[in-house]
Amino acid sequence: MGNVAGRLASCAGALTLVGMAFVQPASASTLPPPGTCTRIESDSNPRHFYCYNTPGIRVEWAGETAGYLHTNLNWFVCRYEGDRTGGGGPHPNRWIYTLADAAITHDGWGFVKDSDVNDETNPLPPC
Repeated sequence: MGNVAGRLASCAGALTLVGMAFVQPASASTLPPPGTCTRIESDSNPRHFYCYNTPGIRVEWAGETAGYLHTNLNWFVCRYEGDRTGGGGPHPNRWIYTLADAAITHDGWGFVKDSDVNDETNPLPPC
C-alpha cells in the first residue's frame, strides 16, 4: 500500500469533494440488497457506492490506521489494485477507498481490504 498514497495525491482535490460526513440511507426501504455495491438514489452524492462489509474493519492509509468502519453498510468511493491485502477473496490485490466512521489519522480517509467488503466491488470506479 505504500504506493497508494503517492498515486492518490494527485486525486486528493477531487476526492475531497466527496464530502466528509457519513450519510446513512433515509430508511430501510432505500437500503440496497446484499450482493453488489450500488448507488442509492436518495444519496445526493453520485460518487457514493454503498456496500455491505464486516463491521469494525480497519481503514488504513500508507500502513497506518486512519480509523474504523463501525457499521455493516458504508459508502465507498473507488477501488485500487495495489499491494496484496493478505485477505484473499476474489480480488486479493484490491483496496477500497472510503472515509472512516471514527477518524484517527489522515482525517479518516483511507482504504479497506476488499476481502472485508462482503459485496462485489467491481461497480466502483478505479481510483
